[in-house]
Amino acid sequence: MNLHLLRIYVKVVEVQSFSRAAEALDITQPAVSKAVRELESQLETVLLDRRGKTFRPSESGRALYEYGRSILALEREATETIRAYSSLERGRLTVGASTTIATYWLPPFLVDFHARHPHVELQVISGNTRQIADLLLDCRVDVALVEGEVDDARLNRRIWRRDEMVIIAPRDADLPTGGVLRPADLTDHSWIVRERGSGSRAATDRVLDEMGLTPARTIEVGSNEAIVQTVAAGRGLGMVPRICARDQLALGRIRRLHPGGAAIQRTLYRIRLPERPISPAALAFEALIADTHMATDAAVE
Repeated sequence: MNLHLLRIYVKVVEVQSFSRAAEALDITQPAVSKAVRELESQLETVLLDRRGKTFRPSESGRALYEYGRSILALEREATETIRAYSSLERGRLTVGASTTIATYWLPPFLVDFHARHPHVELQVISGNTRQIADLLLDCRVDVALVEGEVDDARLNRRIWRRDEMVIIAPRDADLPTGGVLRPADLTDHSWIVRERGSGSRAATDRVLDEMGLTPARTIEVGSNEAIVQTVAAGRGLGMVPRICARDQLALGRIRRLHPGGAAIQRTLYRIRLPERPISPAALAFEALIADTHMATDAAVE
């Protein structure tokens, strides 16, 4: 059934006139007559009993009129609902983010997005880089932000931010207190590291390899916060994003080590599934997190 023809037919019955229906729909009267005839032909029934210049709906015509009103009401409701999603007056947004991004970088963006679009329901799912990539591939998140490189041809990767990493030690660690440390000074210590698959672990392995340093022992934990707290408790060294260590550094429970060379940087990425359409809410959130000024404020220590 052609929805356009149905709309014309319902209007004709509603106003009881071909000419008034044509005026209301802003089309010609012959076009109205032709539409009704085409609809009758499609349905193989007489919808209007014509008597000269007057008419009345047949029994089947009355039934179609009632169904038509309901169908067109549903069409209007569907259109209004879709427009509400497009204008962000309703909807849902699920953000997948690596643990550090979810804990430290995202909160100010979430607060700002909620203030701008209070009717969009927000959810954040955190995990390591591999887990977030898998969630995106399963279409379980709308926006994905990760701390490590993703080697998957199915995904597009774009640089989002740069993040400084720092090497930390217990406050009373048996290490030289002045000058620049040599890699050899760090070899005989235990290192607290993240699990494999996390961006922080990949960055730590890369830096240790560049320093030519093989830790005597490693203890694997599930978050950067756990690294900081384990180091603060006096057990081993660790490398974490500076934003994760700032509070314990300020309290003096840990200290930062300077092994020399340039500052340790890692890259934070936004990843996408190329073939998947992007919802209006996801586009609005991606535009928000592209705000460099906000990101800088979020990382101030």
